[in-house]
Amino acid sequence: ETYYMISLAGMTMNGASITTVTKAIVDSGTSLLAGPVSEVKAIATKVGATAVGTTGEYQISCTTSLPSITVTIGSSSQKQFILTGDDYRIKICNIFECQCLLGMVGIDIPTRDGGPLWILGDVFMRKYFTVFDVGNQQLGFANITK
Repeated sequence: ETYYMISLAGMTMNGASITTVTKAIVDSGTSLLAGPVSEVKAIATKVGATAVGTTGEYQISCTTSLPSITVTIGSSSQKQFILTGDDYRIKICNIFECQCLLGMVGIDIPTRDGGPLWILGDVFMRKYFTVFDVGNQQLGFANITK
């Protein structure tokens, strides 16, 4: 048991479903949100992002207004977590210019490894404080106040 598998009740953008996957893991070792290649590609297309080579990553305008993504976690007791466009846009600057990446990457996790699934990495965990309760084999989430 190296990952915390959770029930993913859905992910929506502008009220429309953007995933058919029902499982996710929360992983502090993953910088981005990671999901099935076809689903991430569809999301990237919806927000106007362009592929960066064949890496599964996408570049996005730093000024484009991005819609929020609602992540619904849980099976019998569900909780919604909202990621704004600024939460999943990653701005990278040097002294000359800034570029932005879509904070998600496409990766197909094989069934033998528990897939398909989404990985809720640092993009999610920067917004929601996450407690890994090893003793009780559960996760806790809370809003981060600034």
